[in-house]
This record gives sequence, C-alpha cells and structure tokens, in this order.
Amino acid sequence: MSNVPHTVDELIGAVGATYRAIDIRSVAIRKEDSWVNVMAAVRLTYEDVETAEARLAKLAQRFPPVHTELLRIDSFVRPFMDWPDFCSEIKLTGVLQMGGVEFKLRQQVDLSQGSGYIQWGYSRLRSFDGRTWPSITKDFEISGVSPLFEGQFNREAHLLGYGDVLEAANGLGELNVSSQDHGCDLSISFPVFANISQIRVNAPEKRIDVEVQRHRCFSDLRAVACVRGQTVVADAPFREQISLSTHNADDTCAEIVSAQGSVQMQDLDPDNDWLEVRLVHPRLGEVKKESNYARMFIPPSERNILLEAVVQQFCKGTTLDDLLTRAYNVQTAKLKPSAAFELHVSWLLGMFGLSTVVLGNYERILAPDTPVQRASVDILAASQRSKLLLLVSCTLNPPKPEDVSNLRYAREILARGIFAGTGVRVIPILFTSSLGGPSYYQSEDHFDWVPVVDADSLGILLGLLRSGQENRFFEFLANPALGLTTSAQPR
Repeated sequence: MSNVPHTVDELIGAVGATYRAIDIRSVAIRKEDSWVNVMAAVRLTYEDVETAEARLAKLAQRFPPVHTELLRIDSFVRPFMDWPDFCSEIKLTGVLQMGGVEFKLRQQVDLSQGSGYIQWGYSRLRSFDGRTWPSITKDFEISGVSPLFEGQFNREAHLLGYGDVLEAANGLGELNVSSQDHGCDLSISFPVFANISQIRVNAPEKRIDVEVQRHRCFSDLRAVACVRGQTVVADAPFREQISLSTHNADDTCAEIVSAQGSVQMQDLDPDNDWLEVRLVHPRLGEVKKESNYARMFIPPSERNILLEAVVQQFCKGTTLDDLLTRAYNVQTAKLKPSAAFELHVSWLLGMFGLSTVVLGNYERILAPDTPVQRASVDILAASQRSKLLLLVSCTLNPPKPEDVSNLRYAREILARGIFAGTGVRVIPILFTSSLGGPSYYQSEDHFDWVPVVDADSLGILLGLLRSGQENRFFEFLANPALGLTTSAQPR
C-alpha cells in the first residue's frame, strides 16, 4: 500500500485519460414498486463500451441469470464521459442508472469528498481483465445486517442453481464476498493501469531487470531500485537508490503494453541484500512496490540449479515431499526404504550446496587394529568454502539414545583425529521421517547438541529451498535451539 492518500479527483486528474468505460454491477431486491440496490460494484476500465459489453455478455453465458420477482443481478456499461453525470446521480438522487431500470441506493454518495490509498493485492472486486492493478477502492457501507441474508433471497438464488445469493453475486458481479465478508452497499474501484510484472536479478552481472505492464499513456513512469543489507532495524534506510534506464515499450496499438528496464548495481550482494523496486507516477508518486531478499528475484533454475534439475526432470510423477517427509510410505524398486531415505537426504543436502557422500557399506568407523565398530555414519556432507563437515545419521523411526551417542562419538573421533587443528567444524545431525520429535538433543553439560530434522522439519527445509532461504538451514545448525522457520522478513 502507498503511504500517501489521494482524493478521487486527484486520481481522476492524473490517470483519467486511461479510462474509457464505467462497468456497473448491482444486486437489487424488490421493495414495493422499486428496485433497491443492496450491493453494487463499479469498475473503471480502459476498454471502449462495445468491448466491455462483449466481455459482460460472455460472462453472462457462464452463469444462470438472476431476474426474479424479488431479486435481480444486473450489469451495465456507460462511457467514461458520463462520469460527471454518474457522480451527480448517486449524490443528488441516490440512483444507479442501469439501462432502462433505476436502482435506488440506500444512501447518497459524494465521491468528490472521497480519498484513499493506492493498494495492491487482494480486493473484494475481482479484476475485469485478469490482471491485478494497483487501485483506490472506495467502499460505502451501511451498518446492520444485509437484507440479502433474509432466507427468501437465498431461496430465489437456490432455485436458479446457486448455493446462495452470495454465490450468485460472486459469479455475475465478479466479487469476493462470503458470510464473513458480505460486501457493502457500493464499492468503486479506481485502478492505476501500471504494474511490476517481473523482477529478475542477474547475479553474475549484478544487474536488475524489471518488466512493467502499463497503459500506453503512461510513458513517463519511473522504476526505482533500492538496496540495503541485512538489518534488524525496521524501515532502515537504503544504501543505494537508482532509477532504471528508460523503459522501451512494445510497438503495439494495444491499450496495455509491456516495457523493460535495467540497472547495474556493482555493490549488490544477491545472497544477503534486500531489494525493493518502486514504480513511480509523476503526479501520484509510488503506485506499486515489490520487495524481498535479492536472491528471491533470481530465477529458480539459477538460484538452486540442483533442486530444479531434480524436480523438473528426474522426479516427475513423485515429489521430494513424498521422498523425504513420507519416506516410510515410498515404494522403491531397487532400494530398501532405509537406504532410499539416506539417498534422498543426500539429495537434499546437495541442494543446500553441500558435497555429499552416501557411505553405504563403508558407514562404519572401525578400530585401527580390529574389526570392532566404534561408530557409524550414513552420509558425509561438506562445504569446502565454509570448512564444514556434517556427520549424518538417517532413521525412519524415532531416534534412540544410542543413535545420538553414536553420532557424538563419531564427531569426537574425527574432530580429535584427522581434523585436529584444521579449523574444520564437525557437526553431527540426525534425519528422521518420524513426527513430533525435538529439534535437538543436548548433553548434560549443555554445551553439546545434536540437531534433529524430523518429517515436519524436512517439509520446512524444502520450503526454504524453494524460497531461496538456504542460509536458514545453516543458522539452525549453529543454534538448533532456535528451530527451523520459513520467515521471509528482512532481518
């Protein structure tokens, strides 16, 4: 949501040239000799009247009409040049003109006094063209229970094949109303036909590419890229703000065109920086904003190459969720369930950037001069860059105390032996497909813990992979008492 309010007149003055039609829908009930509106939706569109009427006619073919003695749902299109008359009618006479029928409003509305903030995202009024445009929506409500909740109107809609009258309003009015949100007397949407359709971070070149969908009249829009590092301070200042190079629009006669722009940021750290892209109108200021970690705007196939290769090409017909969080229920042709679980855990660790070795028949650490087993490890996972080695044990069942002590002993053998004095961190970790376990096991001295990843945590790890938050797994390894989370908020 924009931080600056605008009056309706200001918005019309700034973007009114993009409006060509007034799309009106009304749900009305019969009161004596009049039709009384109880829920109306008004949208301003860039279509000409004929195109808007054709769209509504096509919509009407998909839903049964509602024209009974007590209830009706109508639509009507007026040219935007009628806007002054429309405002006067609802203010002075409290009437919606719908062709040859008048629908009385339950209140007289003065739009000239209205103001609001440009918002984007969810709206009670669904978009007429399938795109989600930033908009100011003015809602005029009347307190009390809506007359539509009277049983007779639900019966009228039910006889026509709808579940209730709200379902009919949603279909024919293209609304999002329900028993929790039963709409309002009158809603008017003032869209700004400008939107950020794509942001792409080119990590190797440290370039930000932005695609914008906009009305062809908005040739003077600007896109601004803002960057800051990790911070715990809310609304911390950005260290850099740069306008993108001029947008070049498609050569087309369409009302809505696509345009592209880019900016180079030499100090961009894709793994840790927070990126915000703002779309700025010269008279309204910010009309749209997108923000997230910079790595979230790297295409998935570049952000995690291994994840995309496995999911898109090799795991068709099944999912990593099944293989990891429900490993006990996966039928494998060549492997036992326990061996398959080890294999799939190694995939997961590889997707977090670790080099992995599934030890298989070589999982045992033996005494130097005898075949006595001292400890065992299922998987080795390492980061050469971070000097990190994970000793991984996998079990389909809830871990037992001996599973934990086995890993601790394996860690001691390696940390005091081949990695003594090297700076390599050796961390034991347990993976289990069981549910409801602790996130770590801690020794009595409170300085030694073994992280545990159960089926619930495996699901979270997959979510972290898909959202580009791999670093949270390593934070968990450093302090498993914090548990695993999927929060994507700036830190």
